[in-house]
Amino acid sequence: MFKLSFKTKTIMGIALIETFFLLILVLESRSILYETIEFDLKERAHNISTLLATASVDAVVSEDIATLESIVDSAMITSNILYIKIRGLDRVLAERGEQAFLERKFKADNSIAESEIDQSFDVFSEIFVEGYRFGRVEVGLSLAEQKAIIKAATQSLTTIALIELMFVGLFSLLLGITLTKRLILLQEAAVKMSQGETGLQIPLAGNDELTDASRAFNLMSTKISAVTQTLKSDNARMDAIMNTATDAIFMISLDGVVHSMNRATHVLFGYQEQDIIGQSMFDFIPELHLCDIELSTARHVQCVNGVTSKGKKIPLEIHSSGMEFNNQHYIVGVIRDLTIINQLKDELEAVFNLSPNGFLILAKDLSISYVNPAFYSMFSLVTDCLNDHDWECFKGVIAKSMDYDQHKDMKLLDELYTENILYLKLPVEKILRVSRQKIDKTDVDSSDILFFVDITHETIVDKIKSEFLTSAAHELRTPLASVMGFSELLTICNYGPEKTKEMAGSINKQSKRLKQIVDDLIDVASIENKTPGMLDMVQDTLKITLTELCDEFSGSDNFHTIDLQQPKYWPLVAFDSSKIRQIISNILNNSYRYSPNSSVVKVYTTMKVTEETSEFGVIIEDSGIGMTAEQLSHVGERFYRADTSGNIPGTGLGISLVKDLINMHNGRFEITSTIGQGTIVTLWLPNIIMDHVKLDKIL
Repeated sequence: MFKLSFKTKTIMGIALIETFFLLILVLESRSILYETIEFDLKERAHNISTLLATASVDAVVSEDIATLESIVDSAMITSNILYIKIRGLDRVLAERGEQAFLERKFKADNSIAESEIDQSFDVFSEIFVEGYRFGRVEVGLSLAEQKAIIKAATQSLTTIALIELMFVGLFSLLLGITLTKRLILLQEAAVKMSQGETGLQIPLAGNDELTDASRAFNLMSTKISAVTQTLKSDNARMDAIMNTATDAIFMISLDGVVHSMNRATHVLFGYQEQDIIGQSMFDFIPELHLCDIELSTARHVQCVNGVTSKGKKIPLEIHSSGMEFNNQHYIVGVIRDLTIINQLKDELEAVFNLSPNGFLILAKDLSISYVNPAFYSMFSLVTDCLNDHDWECFKGVIAKSMDYDQHKDMKLLDELYTENILYLKLPVEKILRVSRQKIDKTDVDSSDILFFVDITHETIVDKIKSEFLTSAAHELRTPLASVMGFSELLTICNYGPEKTKEMAGSINKQSKRLKQIVDDLIDVASIENKTPGMLDMVQDTLKITLTELCDEFSGSDNFHTIDLQQPKYWPLVAFDSSKIRQIISNILNNSYRYSPNSSVVKVYTTMKVTEETSEFGVIIEDSGIGMTAEQLSHVGERFYRADTSGNIPGTGLGISLVKDLINMHNGRFEITSTIGQGTIVTLWLPNIIMDHVKLDKIL
């Protein structure tokens, strides 16, 4: 039996041990290096194809061959690219590279091993625009550099191992033990590296081949650590972006299991991170649809309801698409909470819908995107008739309604940030204040909003008030002039008793007229301010009040007469004596003013009884100038006067006061008139009937 010396056994044992560990080192290092290079190659190939696909989107869609060839030529400058081919839907639009690669059938590679046959790592990126495929970019990268690196690393490690083995026999047992110790360190570092620890460094001692191997390992470890740190930095940066995003971001498997989510997602649904990861997405979004997204890289948008940890439903807008990672298919997306947006939208729509003013919003392309109900009412249009129409259609509507006596064209509608007055003639006359501005003043491409305010009533009121001030000044000036004139004459002249009495009577008459005007103004102010205690109500008949008033008016004017037709029975009514006198006096005054001389004013009464009500009416009928239907529609408005000539005195407050005071008595005011024939006014007051027998007799 062949015996080996202890030294030989030791040396051979050391040699065998070193050989074993060196083999592990070489294989592990080569495997790690191979995986690192393959990952880098995949990333580089994917980035190049994606960048080319992005850069050539517009040119592919428009089939701009010159631009595509320019892009391809610029990209071919990059080293290690064997060929580039850009395909459209039905043909190749641009290609560069070695002819052999361009002519062969394209097959995408997922690993370096698959590309060993043709020595080209082939990848592609699809070109999509708004969900539609328009072509793709095919790229082939040379493996020469990667294979050279792998070969060089393999040769380097193998060489180091062989050198190490050659010197084993030259060292003593002590040296063998020392070398064995150093190899164990190398082995431990390689094992730790294979387990994921990067950046490991083996202490260097001496200047021998094993030290060189350790140095090579340290260099390799440093490079791997740098690559790992870069990946970690990128991941940390991505995590920071995701966690600072206000919208929720998620990544789930095709069956809906949550792979990862950002902090906003946890906040949105009210869960902790550990409560979401690994759970089904359908627990939080039961209405989520995944079937259309699984194998598509196009963006999908869906609006569904989510459920928080407290069971509250929240409206969501989800943007998602499919992706592939580590040969696994996932779905990634962004979730936006629509609660506040929907609330603001509803509030804004409510404001627009309830506003009495008209709103019209024009999009950038001058299409009408929104019209509120008040606008349709303002222009007497059918609701929603302007939907899906444009600016020219709207201008056509305005053209049919506009008053061309006031406007020559419609340029006022095109002016931004100014207020203009728009006069409409059809279907009814109106006066509108119009303004137009950008919704976002900082963005010239933002939508325009047109604002319409109906100022017809305000304009008419302003005009009437102006006329009232003129009339009131005239009405006050006339009696004041009489009072001042007669009083001044009495001061400087000595008249006889008869003349003095006549002048004093004129002063008294004009003073009463002044008082009546002032009283009317005070009554208007009291009614508008709703002054309490204006009425001193009594229950009585109107017989005495009406008879006295008719007698007073009959004796005050030699040109008119009153025909009072008294009823057989006078019912009880509740009224304020002074206010009723004021009401009837105003009506009789108007009958006198607007009736020709020698005319008769008829005063008579009537009754109206229903199952629910019983009313007593006083009717005053004259044969005056009458009023048109248009004038009748304005009777009772503050300061309105049917007579605009100014020949008949008045302030335009009389009938307005009559209507307000009769309403305060829970009564009604009715008026009919025919132009050239006269006017009939009926004052209705509710009855207070205590005796049904009398009611029967009255009826």
